[in-house]
Amino acid sequence: MKQRSVYPLSVFVAWGLLVPTGLVAAALALFLLTDVGKLPLDQPHLWWVVGIVPLVGALYVYGAWRRRRALLALTSAPLAAALTPGASALRQAVRAGAVGSAILLLAIALTGPRWGIYMEKQRAFGIDVVVAVDVSRSMLARDLAPNRLEHTKDLIRSQLTERSTLQQGSRLGLLAFAGSASMKVPLTLDHGFFRQAVDTLHVGSAPRGGTAIAEAIYEASEFFAASPPEATKLILVFTDGEDHEGEAEKAAKEVFDEHGIKVFTIGVGDPLSPAGAEVPSDAEPGSRSLVYNGQIVFSRLNEDYLRNLAQAGGQGIYARLADLPRVVDALAGMQRHQLTTEERQRSKPRYQWFVAGALLLLTLEMFIHERRRNATGGALRVWSAAGTGEQA
Repeated sequence: MKQRSVYPLSVFVAWGLLVPTGLVAAALALFLLTDVGKLPLDQPHLWWVVGIVPLVGALYVYGAWRRRRALLALTSAPLAAALTPGASALRQAVRAGAVGSAILLLAIALTGPRWGIYMEKQRAFGIDVVVAVDVSRSMLARDLAPNRLEHTKDLIRSQLTERSTLQQGSRLGLLAFAGSASMKVPLTLDHGFFRQAVDTLHVGSAPRGGTAIAEAIYEASEFFAASPPEATKLILVFTDGEDHEGEAEKAAKEVFDEHGIKVFTIGVGDPLSPAGAEVPSDAEPGSRSLVYNGQIVFSRLNEDYLRNLAQAGGQGIYARLADLPRVVDALAGMQRHQLTTEERQRSKPRYQWFVAGALLLLTLEMFIHERRRNATGGALRVWSAAGTGEQA
């Protein structure tokens, strides 16, 4: 047997490294260049696991090199062959390729690929909450960093959409208001869509300047038109309490008396600043203060007004923005009802196909023997010939 036939590296490189790596490259090409890349994945952040495949192939090649080096260090090539009777480098390399390919399939399965559509009925048990956010110019005041509006958006995202207490079946709606009100999201179970809409809020999201809390309450009450009569219905009003129109307490009392809708108020601003904060002319950092009739405009959190408004709205809760987690805990403890039954379009999970393929490859790998059968006699003749100095 020639020296190069003892664990030939070219065979291991071809089957143990190039074949799995080629499959990885083909998978990446399909993902980047075809519609395969548009398929939904449950765990897309686990794509990096695919990078393990070339590493496994490289380890197989390195192992073959170490074994070959160790054998040839002990003896000559013919005796090295005698020490590995019937060993088939090709079979070992094919086994390595099967293992690498199986790891690739398992890595794809971990990302959770989905394709194919089916309809799923989803029953929602929870409460209906309309979030009304003040987007008037006074919400640009910087007594909360970076300003009142951005601080409010951050807490709405973290407390209403990321905490599990409200994610189990409750519906959320979004209303932006200033001098008039504008619906952004109707009541929905899709908290991800709600969160995206919150991200887009800015001064100007409502069509008219000023602050009209009463109109916002009346407009928010329309969100509940399709809610079951027994449902728990709430309006969360995020504002600094500056109201240019008035009659907000009357509006809160009316929607509670007629529709059972409670109004909770969340005060936005620094309560420790009696003079309030300067209102900038725009949202850009370092912008000049807003001036009206030669005077710098200040905005102050009006807690007394918001507290009275909450009491008028069905014995609701007033809380400062920093206490929003406490309000969310109170919402989570309220009575839940079946709100709706929806049919939602879903993609079928297909990870099991890749797991099945990986198991098949690993099973085949077990049945591929590293040694050729009936090769022991030939190996003994080589050993005998080497020992006597004769030709085998």
